[in-house]
Amino acid sequence: MTRALGSALRQALLLLAAAAELSAGLKCVCLLCDSSNFTCQTEGACWASVMLTNGKEQVIKSCVSLPELNAQVFCHSSNNVTKTECCFTDFCNNITLHLPTDNGTWTQLWLVSEYHEQGSLYDYLNRNIVTVAGMVKLALSIASGLAHLHMEIVGTQGKPAIAHRDIKSKNILVKKCETCAIADLGLAVKHDSILNTIDIPQNPKVGTKRYMAPEILDDTMNVNIFDSFKRADIYSVGLVYWEIARRCSVGGIVEEYQLPYYDMVPSDPSIEEMRKVVCDQKFRPSIPNQWQSCE
Repeated sequence: MTRALGSALRQALLLLAAAAELSAGLKCVCLLCDSSNFTCQTEGACWASVMLTNGKEQVIKSCVSLPELNAQVFCHSSNNVTKTECCFTDFCNNITLHLPTDNGTWTQLWLVSEYHEQGSLYDYLNRNIVTVAGMVKLALSIASGLAHLHMEIVGTQGKPAIAHRDIKSKNILVKKCETCAIADLGLAVKHDSILNTIDIPQNPKVGTKRYMAPEILDDTMNVNIFDSFKRADIYSVGLVYWEIARRCSVGGIVEEYQLPYYDMVPSDPSIEEMRKVVCDQKFRPSIPNQWQSCE
C-alpha cells in the first residue's frame, strides 16, 4: 500500500512539474483575502486554478493548511490565468499564491483533474433542454463511467472495484462534448477481491437522502456483500436518468427541471421522510408527460 501511494505521489509530482513548464501559470484562491496587506487570513486557503496544458484545460486544487500559513502566504496580482474556481471576491480573481520556501518538514498533496466548464449535470439540465439523441448520449456516458467504477481491473495498471455511494446529478460533470464524467468519490468504497472485504465505515447510511436506495433507507441492505453497494448506485442512476428525461424535448413537449421526489418530500428531506415515501408507500417519480405515450 505504501509503495503504491509513493508511486502515485511520484506520478502526481511529475505531472505537476510538466504542468508548471507547459501551462499559462498557477493561480490561487484565498477564501478570505485582506486586500490591504495581500495576506490570506484564514485557517487554510483553498487553492484552485485552471491551466492550459498541451492545449487541454486542467483544474488544479490544493489545500494550504494552518501550519503552512504560519509562515505568511502572500497573494499578488496576476493576469496570466483567466479562469478560477472558489472565488468570492473580485480581488481574489487576480491573485497568485506565493508559498514560503519548503523546509522539508511538510508534504503538500495536489489533486489534478480535467476541467469541465459546463459544470454539473444538475446545472446543465437547469440551463438546457436536450434532444432524444442528447439524452441517450448523456445516459450512455454515465452508465459507461459507472460500469468502469464497478469493475475490477486486474494488472499492473489495474484498479479495485469501486462503489460510488453518492450518485446524483450534482456529482456528475458534463464535458464540452456533452458526455458525462462521474465525480466526487469522497464516500466511495472499494472491494478487495482477494480478501473479499469492503472498506466500509461503521455507518453505511451515507450519501444524499433523496437518492438513497430503499434498502439503505430501511436498513435491509447486506453491507457485507459488495454487489449491494453496486445495486444502490444503480438505483441512484435511475433517478438521474429521470432528471434527464424531464428535460428531453419529445414532440415539442418538455418539462421544467426538478429533483426526484420534488412533489413528495421537502427540499431537504430527512431519512424518515424518504423512507416513508420510498419504502412504506412505495412511490417512485412519475413518468414525465412527454413520455406518457411512448412505448
